[in-house]
Amino acid sequence: MDQATVGRKVAIGFQKRPTYLDSKQVRFIYNLVEGPARSGPIYEQSSPESVEYDFRVMSSTTMSVILFPTRVCLWLLSLLYWALVYGTAGVTACMVLIRISWRGLRDPRRAFRWTVRNRPPACLRDPALGTHGYLRCRSSGLRLHFVSKGNSRKPLMLFLHGFPENWYSWRYQLREFSVQYHTVALDLRGCGASAAPYRLEDYALENLLDDIRDTISGLGHTSCVLVGHDWGGMLAWHFALERPDMVQRLVVMNAPHPASWLDAVLRRPSQLLRSGHTCFFQLPLLPEIALSMEDFKLVRSMLCGGRAGIRNRARRLTEAELEGYLYHLSQPGGLTAPLNYYRVLLSNALYRHQNVGVACMLIWGEADGILVEGMSGGARPYMRGSVVVHTIPDCSHWVQQDQPETVNKMLWDFLLQRESPQC
Repeated sequence: MDQATVGRKVAIGFQKRPTYLDSKQVRFIYNLVEGPARSGPIYEQSSPESVEYDFRVMSSTTMSVILFPTRVCLWLLSLLYWALVYGTAGVTACMVLIRISWRGLRDPRRAFRWTVRNRPPACLRDPALGTHGYLRCRSSGLRLHFVSKGNSRKPLMLFLHGFPENWYSWRYQLREFSVQYHTVALDLRGCGASAAPYRLEDYALENLLDDIRDTISGLGHTSCVLVGHDWGGMLAWHFALERPDMVQRLVVMNAPHPASWLDAVLRRPSQLLRSGHTCFFQLPLLPEIALSMEDFKLVRSMLCGGRAGIRNRARRLTEAELEGYLYHLSQPGGLTAPLNYYRVLLSNALYRHQNVGVACMLIWGEADGILVEGMSGGARPYMRGSVVVHTIPDCSHWVQQDQPETVNKMLWDFLLQRESPQC
């Protein structure tokens, strides 16, 4: 190994982009560390083999010393983060257990009753929304369900849903954008009619990103306009970081950039209580029981309740539309797979916080009763490409269903590069 090769392989500093040293800088550092023990420069006294061995030992030791404070800080940061997460999970679990005990004592038959739906509701079979299809992922072999509308030769617009939703949450966008795009709303693995592997590790971030990549290529495209909401938005962030070549434009709705989530939690830990459900879902079994009680009363409250539910009266879910979500969740194991997303994605809050380089639009419902405050603008420091941020007043977490006309107009303006006032 020559000096130039050695120099290129050394990186110093805990940076987003490492700074590589040339051979003169390598020689200087080595002589600075080892000089007192040697009578001359390293390359004049040693054979190439011994130089390479000595340098590897030196560089490993030196790098360990230099990076030790950074590693300690990261370890303490991780410890603080998980202490906050599981502390909040414990507090939330105590409140839930009190609620379960109280309702169980008052009316046990009603409290611990839930109905398995035997037939999908008509809204999930509405042909006006698009054509149902399946594709098999090349990486995992899993069979994923999707609904598509529009000409498949047109550019792909791929929609990723959140919890407790499925493809149906994009019904207003499937029809609206099928004129100029091949619109596809995907049931993510474990959700809706897609295959649901049972192991927690099957929901590791790299597997979920592989599903998106395989979906794009399986539909006959090389890139797409990627649109995500809630945890679908989190996946969209990560996919844009990993595969910017496959993302023409990125649209994220009510999902913070992973780094801005971490910043908000560490700056104001009390904000975790606002999204305590996210921490509570880290626990095994108890979340499934709590969400199922009284025939999925908590799920109904999330989507239709006064605090967290859809605020636009004209767009509030009918009972039939609500059944479009409860049908799949009511099946055996129907809650465990979606909850595994939280159990895995939250562990990636400290994962790869590079800057997003593709053009991006972030849409945020201002009356979000689920995610923490102040995250709509938190993504700006992590954007290298152009970014547009919109907040919609008096709009809930379920932004694309709550204010579909407003959201669709923002999307058209962004896609057609028209000037659109920021809210």
